[in-house]
Amino acid sequence: MGFEVYRPRSARDNMVALTKHHIRLGGKLAQKLGSRRVEVAYDKDSDQLRIKGVKEGGMLLNKNKIGARGIFTFFNIVNRKGSYHAVYNEKEKAIFVDLGPGA
Repeated sequence: MGFEVYRPRSARDNMVALTKHHIRLGGKLAQKLGSRRVEVAYDKDSDQLRIKGVKEGGMLLNKNKIGARGIFTFFNIVNRKGSYHAVYNEKEKAIFVDLGPGA
């Protein structure tokens, strides 16, 4: 039987945190977007955020953070602070964050 190597993974790699003023992405998630500019969208029915890299326009992703006060107000998700599990969808090249109860 061969040796199996343990490689620790940070639990925060697939997390997105909503703070009072920012959306903070885990380092590996931010790298997958491939851009310093992002588009943030919200689906009210599924209670999900979508964060997608864009070439032009969008918002600046600076040190894995997106200034989001306007986003929270616009989508009426102002009291949702906390850490949420996120999934990167390779096909859509976007991060999906489930904000629903029990997420």
